[in-house]
Parts: sequence; C-alpha cells; structure tokens
Amino acid sequence: MKKTGAVIVAAGLSSRMKAFKPALPFGDSTVANHVINKLKKIGIDPICIVVGHKSKELKDGIYYRDIRYVKNKDYSSTQMFDSVLLGIDDIYSMCERILIMPIDLPAILDSTLEKILSVDAGMVRTSFKGQAGHPIIISADFAKTLKNYRGEGGLRAAMENSDIPISNIEVDDEAVQFDIDTPEEYNKLIEWNYERGEGYPLSPELEVKLKAKEIFFDKTAFELLNNIKEHQSLQKACTATNISYSKGSKMIKEIEWELGFAVVEKWTGGKSGGGTSITIEGEKLIENYQNFVTDVEESAKEAYKKYFAKGIRTAENK
Repeated sequence: MKKTGAVIVAAGLSSRMKAFKPALPFGDSTVANHVINKLKKIGIDPICIVVGHKSKELKDGIYYRDIRYVKNKDYSSTQMFDSVLLGIDDIYSMCERILIMPIDLPAILDSTLEKILSVDAGMVRTSFKGQAGHPIIISADFAKTLKNYRGEGGLRAAMENSDIPISNIEVDDEAVQFDIDTPEEYNKLIEWNYERGEGYPLSPELEVKLKAKEIFFDKTAFELLNNIKEHQSLQKACTATNISYSKGSKMIKEIEWELGFAVVEKWTGGKSGGGTSITIEGEKLIENYQNFVTDVEESAKEAYKKYFAKGIRTAENK
C-alpha cells in the first residue's frame, strides 16, 4: 500500500456549536482523539492537523506526541480549502497520498476507512447513497498543484475540474456525511452512533457520601437540609426533596445519631404555629459538604482526563 498521510482540518470557530468541537466527548475519548485513533490504527502517517481557533486547547487535549500542527492564522476569515492547502504544503513531500477530512466527522467506521485506503487511484472519494462525503484521498503529486487552483468551489471543485478521474467509492456508512455543526446535530450523532452499536461517550459519575460508623449523609440528605433552611419546615422540605415525611424524619435522626449533635431545631409559636430550622452546626455541615463535593468533582475530572481522555481503544493497543 502506498504511504498515506492525512490532513485534518480543525481551524474553524465552532460558532454554531457554542462549544469547541474537537474537545467534545465522543466514543471513549474526544472527537479529536477518536479521529486520530482511527487513522493511526490503519497506518496513516504523518498526520497533520490544521489548527486555528483555540489551537492551544486542541494541542493540549491530544495525547499523541507525533502529530504535526500547522496554524491557519487567518482562520476567522478563510475557507476550509485554505486550511487544506496549508496542511498539504506541510506533508506532501513525506507521503505518496494524502487523506483529507474535517475533524468533525468522528463516527466514520474503520471498515470505511480501510475500504477507501485499499483503492489505488489518483483521487478517491467516499459516497453514501450517491452523495459525496469524506474523507477523500488524493495523490501527493496532485495535492501540490492545488495551490494553483483559482476557481470557486474549493477542494471539491478543484478535484472535479482536474483531468484526473475521481473514483467514487460507495460505502454503507452514513457517517461520511454526518458532521456536527450544532448541539442538536452532536446529540443526534451520539444517539445514532450508540444505536448502531458503536458506544456512547464516557464521563465520570460520582456519588459523595459521608460515613461515621455508618453512612449517614449523601446528596439526598444535603438537599433535605437545604430545603429545611429554605422552607423552615420539615414537612415542606420533605415535599421539596420528593421524600415522605417519615423518611425525612428518620434521615435527620440518623444524621444526628452518627454526628452526636443536632443539625436541626424545632420551634413553636408565631403565625405558622412553629417550624424547623437549621442549627449552626447544620449550616456548617451543608457548607462543608458542598465545598467538598466541588473539590472532589474537580479532582475527578483531572483524574479522568489522565486515565480515560486518550481513549481505551487506542492505536497503541495494536
């Protein structure tokens, strides 16, 4: 097989997404790492990513050290074709063919990539139900002539106006056209990808509990005490916490038994006839618990990135 490199375009603003697309969770890693893993598994090398918007964030989030980067300094005012040319100029002398794709097509199947990679032609393009998609593969010789193209229509028009025939390869993979430009498209893609058996984005899920001799304080207990503080009534607090009055009363008794001091106090009199309020110690308990949970979640995010952000099914496993 001819040595094939890749140009991945990731210079866009992601303005309609309202989030940075390469860093979005996908599969068992992120969009960017997922795409890179796929290309590395089939032997694509070198891989050049054309960066622009949030280039440092993108680089910091990629866990392969041999990726090449080229920055499109005019990313906010230029087109994808301009970024493609920058990437081509960086690697065309290092390979015989160049695979080109935007970074926001993470769901393309390994079998699709392998299929187009096996086709020995000057220009290869995926097609789904007769409609052109990504990625495409072009010869390095043709790639280096693209900078001379002066017409409209970008890369697609340059290919179609060339004397080199395009081999359109029909694939049974809708993902070759399934890019993500909006939150709705992203959510649709991950649900669709999950339904076809390709997994769902991973994320850490934590439940923080406090234990004395027994476990006595968790998220529900925290909500109950906060609601007592707000409503000054155990009955109303139980309703707001979606638990029965008897369960709420039992939770308070268990908290106080394990701690050895009161976290609520009842009072009588006034227009309402009485109520329940939080003690100073109860205030401190919910304040410390909330701060503790925040710190634990932040630490967990960093630990998650360390062990999982690169993904589980990496090219290094091969």
